[in-house]
Amino acid sequence: MKLKVFTKIDCPKCPQAKDLAKKLEEKGTTVEWFNLDDEEGLSESVYFDVLSTPSMIIVDEADSEVKAWRGEVPPIDLVQKELQAK
Repeated sequence: MKLKVFTKIDCPKCPQAKDLAKKLEEKGTTVEWFNLDDEEGLSESVYFDVLSTPSMIIVDEADSEVKAWRGEVPPIDLVQKELQAK
């Protein structure tokens, strides 16, 4: 399981999402970062149907979506619970 984090430079909630993801990364979660202001981030966001930032998506080993929060920052304990549940 890994966490994909989609952000934009001018997004007001994105710093909070980045902080949450960094804390999870420090605890051993694999985090992939995508900036929607660049081409790679934008193409990945199309694949995962990201229409708002911040978006945080948990994916399995096959890169299939398991759980997602789009346009919001979930509580860290909820994300940890979802990462461990699968």
